[in-house]
Amino acid sequence: MSWQAYVDNQLLGTGKIAQAAIYGQNASLWATSPGFSLSQEEISTLVEAFDNAEKIQANGLYVNGLKYFALFHDDVNIHGKKGGDGVVAYKTTQAVIIGVYKEGTAAGAANKVVGDLGDYLKGLSYVSSILD
Repeated sequence: MSWQAYVDNQLLGTGKIAQAAIYGQNASLWATSPGFSLSQEEISTLVEAFDNAEKIQANGLYVNGLKYFALFHDDVNIHGKKGGDGVVAYKTTQAVIIGVYKEGTAAGAANKVVGDLGDYLKGLSYVSSILD
């Protein structure tokens, strides 16, 4: 399956994720939904935040030009909120999966969609960095 198919089918196709992208950990774009992209600074800051979230805790999390309040982070997950909308990021060894959900979608449902794809990629040897 192509990276674009993962975005289209596994993320957007669920109806829980409104916009999505998969980036390499080197900040290269692998696949994205129409009209959704992160600036070089946004993706670099996001990738760095998995190891040190100080910057997003102080300044917020910027995704596709929008500022989200950083709610939660660990070595694998980052969650942000802006009003009723939110963003979920999941880190694998090689990639970062990013999903944005809109008001009306439960945060837990969006988290599950992005997490399930991350878990699936783990099974394909895109093992989570926390397990390395």
